[in-house]
Amino acid sequence: MILGARLEPGYVQAIVDSDAGYGRWASPLTAAEVARGKLSFSEIQSDGEALYWLEARPAEAGRVVLVRAGPGDPPQDHSPRGVSIRSRVHEYGGGAVALVPGWGPGAFAYVDLVDQRVWLSEGAGRAPRALTPSPPAGTVRRHGGLGATPDGDWVLAVRESAGEGPSAPVRCIVALSTRRSRLTESTVLAGHDFFGAPRVAPDGARLAAVVWDHPDMPWDASSVVVLELGRDEAGLLAPRGPPARVAGGPGESVGQPGWQRDGSLRFVSDRLGWWQPYRLPGPPGVPPAPQRITDAEAEFHGPDWVLGQATMAELVDGTLVARMTSEGRDALVALPPAAPPAQPPHLIDQPCVSISGLCAHGAGVAVIGSTPDAPVNVWVVLPGAPARPVRPPSGALALRAHDIARGEPFALTGRSGRTVHGTLYRPLRPGARDDSGAGGRPPPLVTWCHSGPTSNCQAGLDPTLQFFTSRGFAVACVDYAGSSGYGRAYRCALWGQWGVADAEDVLDAALHLAVRGDVDAARLAARGGSAGGMTALNAMAAGEGFAACTASFGVTDLLGLAATTHDFEAHYTDRLIGPLPAARALYEARSPVNRAGAMTGSVLLLQGTDDPVVLPTQAERMRDALVGAGVPCDLRFFEGEGHGFRRAETLTACLEAECAFYLSELRL
Repeated sequence: MILGARLEPGYVQAIVDSDAGYGRWASPLTAAEVARGKLSFSEIQSDGEALYWLEARPAEAGRVVLVRAGPGDPPQDHSPRGVSIRSRVHEYGGGAVALVPGWGPGAFAYVDLVDQRVWLSEGAGRAPRALTPSPPAGTVRRHGGLGATPDGDWVLAVRESAGEGPSAPVRCIVALSTRRSRLTESTVLAGHDFFGAPRVAPDGARLAAVVWDHPDMPWDASSVVVLELGRDEAGLLAPRGPPARVAGGPGESVGQPGWQRDGSLRFVSDRLGWWQPYRLPGPPGVPPAPQRITDAEAEFHGPDWVLGQATMAELVDGTLVARMTSEGRDALVALPPAAPPAQPPHLIDQPCVSISGLCAHGAGVAVIGSTPDAPVNVWVVLPGAPARPVRPPSGALALRAHDIARGEPFALTGRSGRTVHGTLYRPLRPGARDDSGAGGRPPPLVTWCHSGPTSNCQAGLDPTLQFFTSRGFAVACVDYAGSSGYGRAYRCALWGQWGVADAEDVLDAALHLAVRGDVDAARLAARGGSAGGMTALNAMAAGEGFAACTASFGVTDLLGLAATTHDFEAHYTDRLIGPLPAARALYEARSPVNRAGAMTGSVLLLQGTDDPVVLPTQAERMRDALVGAGVPCDLRFFEGEGHGFRRAETLTACLEAECAFYLSELRL
């Protein structure tokens, strides 16, 4: 390929329309349509009548909007015009919006992306007002994890404050007054490195929150604490005594504290190997041991990369509705309040196989999820009625249901002896045939490496994946060692092995499919973003099969990452690789920038210029190392993009460049 070559818009479409070989099928999905339609939804909430959720829109430069859907009304923008609602706490944010009772229908608090202050809007068309002041000179403040007291007098927020210089940020939970004419706030919980999910009990007298400290990540070890609330002499919300740890600790990950109507506290814990729901009975008296609600060996929670995760909700009768993840797929289940833990959860009939959030709504629940046939949407699931989407499906998906490639789960025993999980999507287009020669030759494979690395692949329809399968590429999504969704032991299998185990699993999965005859062993590619970019590059450096690799904002220099990463991940690599400086040799050996000479094919690097997590210098050093080793490499920068691309024009350019890259380097 030509180093630094650039493609004109529409170039890929011209290619795929001119030939019927693998990779060149005439797909109904253009890169621009997929990019414009790549909406994402989060933080779904209900006030009992209307639904609210955040909607990130590539067509508006990634702007995040609060949307409201009232009874019988189509979804409408509910947030102030021109505002983007997004938190930057822990860099990845979350909990950027919360409904505030007591201020009339549709009142909500939110975090403005630009100033990271908390604002209160009393409804559509009402001018918002600030609940937090501008930070002092020389200080950067961020807020997230929003919640409100039942009376609406206070908004709770996780605050992150950082001054100039190398000192680490300081975090706490603050209470912001909504009633007073002047900006008024108090600190209700401090003393830990990190906080999440502040939730006030229905009686307003107790606060539950998740806390954790360096060097732990929240999915390694965290705690649920509860403190009594009252008012100080100035009438401010304040703690009455120190917080009490009610769950969690070393070797246990907890999350999602929530108060039940009967005063009990629910949360999830992986103390027995799976993130399962527990209930802690309420006052009076000394709290007894938490009671496990179900012993199903499945995951009812995911890694807290962002604040505000919600995968459980209580119905009016006390039934707990929850997302349950098993074998790479999500289901919606009901856990009756009186059912014994050994009773299997009751499966709720609904179409989604990937669910990212849910809330109670009316007599049922609303979920953010995707099906095998439709991309992510907001759904209402009511008893005795078919689940229905709240908003029209994205117009970007021009595929008919019988043209969609559907996932086929597979598992194998890798070279390490551990199980590797994955899903294969075969290319599918009616009437297409392989004119590329070698009659009966299997299709090329693009192996997807998810980010994180503590994350997983999603089973629901992904328009980007269908962009490739509809052109004649097979796609394999691999949940390598360290992936979530398979229990704590699988998640911890990457400890000390990042850069080795993940790359081995990805390579073993691709070779397994080639040996089975599902894909062409001579035409294998790998792709990934962030940590997944490092996994893909290291899998190529193993020298056993991959001819092309695309890394988007990928980690390429582990020592550089450790030196510049943000506070949330400051010690992430301590467990994944080892503490520095003792493990310095391992960091160097597992960094793709130091393995350029072992790369077996060509590399495409896609990088944002404003990335605060993986700095642009990492991509530049990787390019220089590859070129110096004689490995073809194309590096493309995208102005104004950070860690994860959000703009439609960027997503379009990346898809077109990546498809053309595979056509060239896989000799299609």
